[in-house]
Amino acid sequence: MSLSSNSLIHFTSSKEALIGILKNDFNIKYCLENIESENGNLHYAIPMVSFCDIPLSEIKEHISKYGSYGIGLKREWGKSKKLNPVLYVDKNSTLIDSYYKAFEILFFGKKINELTDTELNLAEIVRYMKNYQADLIRNGQVFSDYKFADEKEWRFVPSFKEAQMIVRGDKFKSEVKQIANKKIENLKLRFEPNDIKYIIINDELEIPDFIEVLRKSKGTRFTLEDIERLYSRIITTEQILTDF
Repeated sequence: MSLSSNSLIHFTSSKEALIGILKNDFNIKYCLENIESENGNLHYAIPMVSFCDIPLSEIKEHISKYGSYGIGLKREWGKSKKLNPVLYVDKNSTLIDSYYKAFEILFFGKKINELTDTELNLAEIVRYMKNYQADLIRNGQVFSDYKFADEKEWRFVPSFKEAQMIVRGDKFKSEVKQIANKKIENLKLRFEPNDIKYIIINDELEIPDFIEVLRKSKGTRFTLEDIERLYSRIITTEQILTDF
């Protein structure tokens, strides 16, 4: 059995969020990241959409952390959109130690618009970094020494020209977060109906609601042929938890 899925799956905790994605593609949002190293932490927010390539047979724990609703898209779609697997770094490694030191020297006290092209390219690396293992804080709950590498994350990050590449974590308060996301509210990660491999919903009782969403979008996004094909690709969290 393959250790990776042929699909890139995005999970969300609400039915409304999944309906929004089906109707209007993915919104790009700034997310806080904290990369720990022996010499200090890199704490920042970057614009992104996250996916995983965990096989459905191994995805139960991921669902418990990130939600019972999801959409799986073809890996070829992800490559065409320039998604990339996350670079996982151990907080005690020489790699993150070296990068942290270089980051501090190159970027301390500078604004993004003051960076040279070379510095921007070096800063780009941190937008795809994550600790191999660290504490996960999710909905106010702390999961100690959570192994992020098990998430097999792929990440979409827009270009420098489309969105400010990094917002300092200590500045990313409520008002700054709203302003930052407002600036990129029209930025989308788009897909076509044919790119969809799975629509994951919580249980069978919700199937009629999602079919109705697809039907209401008929002519603007989904054709009758799309709707018939996607109906067969709806699976439930209930099925995943009991049958895979």
